[in-house]
Amino acid sequence: MGRSAITADERAELERLRQIVSTGPTALVSIDEAGLITMWNPAAGLLLGWEEDEILGRPLTETLIPEEFRAAHTGGLARYLTTGRPSVIGHPVSLPALHRDGRRVEVELTIWPSWVAGQRHFYAFLRDTSERRAADERAARRTNALLSTIEAQRAVTLAAHDRDLSLRIVAEQAIAVFPAADGAAVELLGGDVLVYEAGAGTMIEYAGYRIPVNASLSGLAVTERTAVRCMDTQIDQRVDANACRRYNVRSLCIAPLYHGDRVIGVLKVASALPESFDEDDAHQLELLAAGLGSALMHADDYARNAALLTQRTRALEALEASETRFRLTFENSPLGLALSSLEPGSFGRYLQTNPAMTVITGYSAEELSRMSFRDLHHPDDVATSEDGLRRMLADGVDSLRGERRYLHKDGHVVWASVRIAVVRDAGAVPSYFVVQAEDVTAQRAADARLHQQAKLLELIPAAVIVRDFDGTIRWWNSGAGELYGWSASAARGKLTHALLSTTFAGEGSIEEQTRALAAKGRWEGQLQHLTATGRTLIVLSRQVVHQTADSEGPPQVLEINTDVTAARAAEQALALNEQRFRAQFTHSAAGQVIRALDGTLIAVNNAFARMLGRRPEDLVGRSIDEEVMRPDDMRDAHHQIAALFAGETDSYVHELQIQHADGHWVDVESTVSLVRDSGGRPKHLILVCSDTSARRTAERARDQAAAALAERNAELETANQLKLDILGMLGHEISNPLSAILGYSDLLAEEMPADTPNGRSIAIIGRQAQRLDDIVREVLAMVSIDTGTIHAVRQKMSLRGELEQALEDTPVPVFGEDVTILFHPGHLRQILVNLLSNATKYAGGATAVTIARAGDRVLLTVEDRGPGVPEEFRPRLFDRLTRAERDAGTVRGTGLGLYIVRSLAQANNGDVRHEPNPVGGSRFVLEADVA
Repeated sequence: MGRSAITADERAELERLRQIVSTGPTALVSIDEAGLITMWNPAAGLLLGWEEDEILGRPLTETLIPEEFRAAHTGGLARYLTTGRPSVIGHPVSLPALHRDGRRVEVELTIWPSWVAGQRHFYAFLRDTSERRAADERAARRTNALLSTIEAQRAVTLAAHDRDLSLRIVAEQAIAVFPAADGAAVELLGGDVLVYEAGAGTMIEYAGYRIPVNASLSGLAVTERTAVRCMDTQIDQRVDANACRRYNVRSLCIAPLYHGDRVIGVLKVASALPESFDEDDAHQLELLAAGLGSALMHADDYARNAALLTQRTRALEALEASETRFRLTFENSPLGLALSSLEPGSFGRYLQTNPAMTVITGYSAEELSRMSFRDLHHPDDVATSEDGLRRMLADGVDSLRGERRYLHKDGHVVWASVRIAVVRDAGAVPSYFVVQAEDVTAQRAADARLHQQAKLLELIPAAVIVRDFDGTIRWWNSGAGELYGWSASAARGKLTHALLSTTFAGEGSIEEQTRALAAKGRWEGQLQHLTATGRTLIVLSRQVVHQTADSEGPPQVLEINTDVTAARAAEQALALNEQRFRAQFTHSAAGQVIRALDGTLIAVNNAFARMLGRRPEDLVGRSIDEEVMRPDDMRDAHHQIAALFAGETDSYVHELQIQHADGHWVDVESTVSLVRDSGGRPKHLILVCSDTSARRTAERARDQAAAALAERNAELETANQLKLDILGMLGHEISNPLSAILGYSDLLAEEMPADTPNGRSIAIIGRQAQRLDDIVREVLAMVSIDTGTIHAVRQKMSLRGELEQALEDTPVPVFGEDVTILFHPGHLRQILVNLLSNATKYAGGATAVTIARAGDRVLLTVEDRGPGVPEEFRPRLFDRLTRAERDAGTVRGTGLGLYIVRSLAQANNGDVRHEPNPVGGSRFVLEADVA
């Protein structure tokens, strides 16, 4: 069957319905039989947060229905689809719905089914009931608050007889009135502060707490005379955020309490959550505070009246009880009591005495009633006693205390501790004396003994401490103060182990010490203590348990501590030294012996035993002087030991021979020292012996070699002198014929032409003779130098003038100003000739001569551009008879020239040195004194 077409009117009606659904204020939601959402209007989106395009087609149970209602919804839908019987359809129902953000929204929904085109749909109209429910809850809360206020006023009125109870009820009722409150307090004005008088809930523990009026939120409620709120204590500047955080308070509401028109305090409620109190709560709290203020003041008035009545009743009862107590106390007091007259005619007479007074004095009450203090006091104390009594009356002193001597009826003296008080009437007029006396005769004797014992303890040169079993110090002497640096008053009451930082020097603990004291009554050991200045002490502690004099108090410990720090350190040092000595003694490479005064060997090390070829154990306990020493050595040792005994020396060194076990003699060097005891008396000898056999053998070989060397040196000296003598003699013997040869060759050279054969021969003879003459001169100069016979008689002379003469045949440039020097003329000429001739022979001639002044010295430098002096030859350049290997085969010479030059310069207080020329060649520098 085909579907008929929708008319224009029907289409218009449908459009109107769609617009009503879309723009209407009521939320409309529809689902199909499967529970999927098929319609969602904008009002539903505003109510529940979902947009239409994201909610359509989703299951209703997973989006809008809370989990606890989903099963019921699913079951009800299935039941309706099966049976057709509705349970909630057509009836408004209030249920929570889930918002898109997860929160719950209270709604009222009405469900209608429909059947369209063969499909069943369900439509629900939802209305937000949150505001209505909030209004209902607010009305209910106000009603409950009014009822609670009435109940609070009734409860406070019933408790008006008890002010503290009234205050506590006010605080408790405040919590009952305001469900959001978890604490409440009543604060009453006390000057410029508010005092927490009562609390309830979380504020019950702050009773007595005070806060200032001018710097608190409570004070603001007092000064403004209105209720104030704090929504969050962590951001409100009017409250102390730290204190509120400490007390777990996040929001407050405070209203003033009135008595008539006067503010007497505040009523405060608090919550651990922020924003717990609204404006309605503030008005309600004001209403509650207004109703409770008068009730509190009524309770105060009732309490004051009741307290006044009670006070007066108690005063009467106390007076009666006081009279009874005084009578009973007077009669039964163990102390002597007496009433004494103040009247001028009977001043000091005893009006009434108790039995204890008769026991102290030996007189009966009747006898005492006829006596005064003048009859009872020792004659030496009467004037002092009377003066004290009269001064009490004159100066208005109420009481006087002291010790007086009473004369007992049998004649002996009784020491009494006396306290005298003036009793005055209601007008403050003195009525009589009350005398209280206690027999302290035995106590004074005991105190005297204790004082004597204390003085003895003070004199003990050790720390004496009296302490409880738990270590609490009760007394210590001056020795303890000096040892530990703490005064007795500072130490009293402290724990010894804490004050002195006690540790046990050996095995042990505080618990073991306590057990030993409890079991054996004594303990002894070494302790480590810390003084007030931080110094660590080792003490020998002796402790004993003693019972107090009354035998009823707990036992105490008498502790005597002796400082053994130095002794302990000395023992440790001695042990260490002993250990070191033993190690050194045993392992020393030198022989060591400890010898008794009678010659017995106390200890012998391995090195000494090896010197004798024996074992140490074979030598200890024996006297071996006669076995191993020569008689002469024994006699010398005897005299040396006598010097040690006499204190003339601390030790001596003895070289001797001792006999080895195989019979040969061993050279030794023995150092002997004397050890004395603490009294300075000789105790034993210590010998340190070194085997010097090898050294002595080497010394003998050295002496023999030295003797042979000395003999050989003497022979060489003789031969050298003979050589010098022969050289000198030959020089003189050769120089005479050589002079003749030179002279005649010069004459012949003048007569014969040089280009003839005879002329050339004569020239050769002249040159060779001249060379021989140079050699003779150098040899003679060397002999003079070696024999020390060269002498320089220095004269003033021009250095440049001498240079010009030496350079007559050699054109060499001279630089520098002329300087007058001190020099032997012949020596200077020989030095210049040698230096210039050396430059000619070895370097092709000098290239420059420089004169330079350096203070009181002059430097003459001869330069050349030759090959220079080989570097390896420079250290021997000025030695005699030495020549460089490079020049020995090409240049004639003796190797004496520079040796003679330096020797002549040094003889004239000068010197000659060589320097490499930076541009190549050599520089020879002559240094001489300026005239």
